[in-house]
Amino acid sequence: MTKMTEFVGATIEESLLNINTCLICEILEVDMNLYKADILPLHDPDATPILDVPFAFWQTEQFVIQVPFKKGDIVLVICSQADIDPLLFGGGKAASRSFSANDALIVGGINYFTKPLANAHPDNVIITDKQFSNKIRIQPNGEIFIESDHKITAIAPAIHFNP
Repeated sequence: MTKMTEFVGATIEESLLNINTCLICEILEVDMNLYKADILPLHDPDATPILDVPFAFWQTEQFVIQVPFKKGDIVLVICSQADIDPLLFGGGKAASRSFSANDALIVGGINYFTKPLANAHPDNVIITDKQFSNKIRIQPNGEIFIESDHKITAIAPAIHFNP
């Protein structure tokens, strides 16, 4: 190999090491009012915390599904192809950076294969605790079940049932 080939190869390798695409991280601190967290990439001994990373979650103009992330949770983080600051803060000029940790987004939790979840209803939509003892379950045929080991409280001005 020529010195030029070695130089070009090393330069490309160095550039690729600075591209962040997807990371598995631990939450260090979380702010569920602003939906952001400080995170630490795992499996990288030289990693430094990434601060003020927004959560990407199921949200529309009318609805939000909120998951209460906590310190210590393991999450999947992606890095945007472009600067997200103008979108998050309402305007301004985008920086020319790409796939930067400065443009990280938390997209969800990760469950390691070493901690399997025993899901008795794999074909249902489920909102549950990790013990599956308190859950809302929607079956493919449309039936909805609310199950709990504890008291269930419904708060409404009037409750109407149409069996």
